[in-house]
Amino acid sequence: MDHPWIGEAQPRALSPEDFETAAQRLQCEAAAIRAVWEVEAAGRHFLSDGSVVRRFEPHHFPREHWQALGFVPRAGEAPWRAALRLSDEAMFRTAARLDLEAACRATSWGAPQIMGFNHRDAGFGSAVEMVAHMAFGAPQQLGAFVQLIEGWELAPALRAHDWAAFARRYNGTGQIDSYARRMEAAWRRHAQGKASPVVLRVGDRGAAVVRLQAALGIAEDGAFGPETLAAVRAFQTSEGLSVDGVVGAQTWAALTRGPVTVVPPAQDTPMDALLEQVREWSATAGALAAAVAALTQVVPPPALALLVTGALGLGLVAVAAWGWRRARF
Repeated sequence: MDHPWIGEAQPRALSPEDFETAAQRLQCEAAAIRAVWEVEAAGRHFLSDGSVVRRFEPHHFPREHWQALGFVPRAGEAPWRAALRLSDEAMFRTAARLDLEAACRATSWGAPQIMGFNHRDAGFGSAVEMVAHMAFGAPQQLGAFVQLIEGWELAPALRAHDWAAFARRYNGTGQIDSYARRMEAAWRRHAQGKASPVVLRVGDRGAAVVRLQAALGIAEDGAFGPETLAAVRAFQTSEGLSVDGVVGAQTWAALTRGPVTVVPPAQDTPMDALLEQVREWSATAGALAAAVAALTQVVPPPALALLVTGALGLGLVAVAAWGWRRARF
């Protein structure tokens, strides 16, 4: 198998049924798997030549072959930074000739950008086997993504809409909040605007915890400690839910059916974060930034999103920032 990244037949595109099948396997909503796929997938499944989209990461290839690849980091340069600067298709092809399995292991594959060295977690015996499977079509790439979610035990995070937990495992510790907000925004697009409730766990504090405690009928001290954890686990047991002590979408849904009316706060999207920043600016900068904040009261959110991302919106935000800087300096 010289080129496992090229399939033998015309690859098939994704269909709505593919997402429904994935959702059934993970026991989550199709909108949830669509949301994380939208944020984590590269958008392309195949290159123009029909081969699986990929990016070679030469710093993951055996070091003794770096010279043969032409991969020579500068003095003091981190290998991963050098990879961003030097990696190309020719280097990948050279690596594949030297050691096909190692080259596949050192490459991220398909729309979900699964590193080849994660092939076992994705359910494959080798990186070459995973790549050959992905070459059959986009559904196979989605299937590998689903199997990796299972291998990394991220299905509960999907069911809870715990986007931060998903991002922490899938993307690492960098920009977790940014990834989580993007997933929430994608979820709302695929769920007809329905927002996900905030996810609560041991150590959390604040008004959302008070609402949770009120729904559970326990002391409302606003601290998610041992007593709250015990109550959450008991409630989850009584409702036949996964007993993990994490209050996510399914636990909140069960709580809202209880005798105490409870409306959990919603998770943030990038637009929510932007509006909050504008409000902070307005509190400090006075009339100029306050005018920007006033837009949030009269412009519908979809229109405001277009405004903020357009030239006029950027100009208004710049005015707000200018006023904020004057107020501080």
